[in-house]
Amino acid sequence: MNASLKQITPSIVCLSATSLILAEGATSSLIVKQYLRNRGYLAYQSEISKWLLTVALQQGWAINDNGMFKVYYFHTLQTLPQ
Repeated sequence: MNASLKQITPSIVCLSATSLILAEGATSSLIVKQYLRNRGYLAYQSEISKWLLTVALQQGWAINDNGMFKVYYFHTLQTLPQ
């Protein structure tokens, strides 16, 4: 294990996922893991998946579970008729 790798926290998972959703429209634990690893974090799929689900539920994000993996995104706002 490389001692210089940064440890993940729920807040860094939230920040990373938020950034990815804003940039791409949606994200998954695999994408967040790759994003964090590219930024020097020690990130494992199981840990990212656990934190991402926790964060998504706390933040009220939409979750699409297709049976193989979950896709996280923000709910879309409906325009009100005028």
